[in-house]
Amino acid sequence: MRYYPSSLLESTSWYSFNDTYVEKSRWYLPRLSDPSILLPSESPDGKWHLFCHTWLGIHHYTSLSGLNWKMAGKVVFLRAHSPFIYRESGVYHMLFERHDFEKRDKDVTKNASRIYLSSSEDLFHWSEPRPILDASRVSSSSYRMGPCRVSRPQLISWQGRYILYFGAGEARMFDTGQKTSVRLMYAESDFIEGPYKVRNKCVLEIEPDGPYRSLATGSVRIFPCSDAVCAVECSYVYDRQRNRSRSLMLLLKSTDALNFETVRVMHSQSEEGFASRAITSADLKYMESENTWYCYYSANNKERHYPFVREALGLLLGRSGALKK
Repeated sequence: MRYYPSSLLESTSWYSFNDTYVEKSRWYLPRLSDPSILLPSESPDGKWHLFCHTWLGIHHYTSLSGLNWKMAGKVVFLRAHSPFIYRESGVYHMLFERHDFEKRDKDVTKNASRIYLSSSEDLFHWSEPRPILDASRVSSSSYRMGPCRVSRPQLISWQGRYILYFGAGEARMFDTGQKTSVRLMYAESDFIEGPYKVRNKCVLEIEPDGPYRSLATGSVRIFPCSDAVCAVECSYVYDRQRNRSRSLMLLLKSTDALNFETVRVMHSQSEEGFASRAITSADLKYMESENTWYCYYSANNKERHYPFVREALGLLLGRSGALKK
């Protein structure tokens, strides 16, 4: 994988591909969350590939254009959430979260989640998943006596080691009921399959008086660059004027993969339309041949389809100065 300079991303101007979504959840599969995208140059068959989750589990889509998606087959893993694809030496590694369905108990570890790893060479046939991180062994995985949650895993190779970023703790927005991650955590290993040593200090957490994540950190997608580590964060902030929660899409940057600063607001929740309730997650890819960034994001709207909320995928396109060879 080629790493691009962070300046290429920082100088990008963003605009919506259109006023609506590029893919919508089916009526019987209301959720469509946490997209993980592979470009044609990254896939074994020269197609675009999309992995995301519904309330059933992880689904696989393919596309010839990145705009019109077709379901590629059955659910990859039942009851699994938040897929992420890491490619190395011709092998695709999928990380995802799965949690127990036991009733709430004073012992929150009885409702813990785990992060799993599975591998494939063709994106269709996957090995038996194996757990690599258990929420019950992460001290910051519970929030306000809630269940132990580790979520939205992703992996990068940085300075000779594998870094596993993941969400920890679960918050529910006071007005919409939207669930999201409270903290962003960090673990390291010399091997893809672990064991991973968790760093106790949070990478990102709630900033009660801050302008960007006063309610929750939300989903954070890491993008390693040649000189830094950038990230797209879908955070939650309290809107005092409207007395409501509001989600923002932020561009972050770190020179040590641990301490991130906010560069700019990339996008924000709309007042109407498919993203009027919350922007829940995003994935970022750079198409060098077009000098264009593709930022796919999942979002939901105010309209309720009891007992579920319908979600869809939107697309931001970004243009920056030409990449120097």
